[in-house]
Amino acid sequence: VGAVLLAKLPTGKAAELLGKLPGDKARRITHAMSRTGRVAPETVARIGLTLAAQFDAQPVTAFEGGPVERVAAVLNFSPSATRDDVLKGLEEDDAEFAEQVKKAIFTFANIADRLAARDVPKITRGIDQAVLVTALAAATGEAERSRDHILENMSKRMAESLREEMAELGKVKEKDGEEAMTEVVAEIRRLEAEGDIILLSPEG
Repeated sequence: VGAVLLAKLPTGKAAELLGKLPGDKARRITHAMSRTGRVAPETVARIGLTLAAQFDAQPVTAFEGGPVERVAAVLNFSPSATRDDVLKGLEEDDAEFAEQVKKAIFTFANIADRLAARDVPKITRGIDQAVLVTALAAATGEAERSRDHILENMSKRMAESLREEMAELGKVKEKDGEEAMTEVVAEIRRLEAEGDIILLSPEG
């Protein structure tokens, strides 16, 4: 059946599908294709109808992505206090699920570990400088590593300019800081979605 399916697909699509199979299975199916020349048209039609029926039988889901991705996406853009509270509750109810969500979350504090140094200039180009200054000035605690990661991986001239503006700005209101850091994260996610950057895998 696999050999017949591949034989009927366009060459490019067949090659793509074959590349996703384990090596031993790909070899067996490729070898089986040598015998598809003797398969009757009626048999091919029956295989096609059976496969189509199986595809139609797949349940339609209401959401894109799994529950881990959906929860992480919501928490990415939630205030840090809310995010911490939700994660604490998840850990108490379902520790395994909570751990999966933690790995899927990407916040400003994760930039230091997951944004490659070479990609820092790419993300700073798409962010309004006032927003970037606010986000960097508001970075405290775990987020300080991400602040330093950004400043250390851009031109010295720009980094000095940003540091001066951060000093002039002084203490940032928590709400303003959260919003600015969320904008930075959104820009990183946008570039990742468009394929301009690839985030490093989280530890563990």
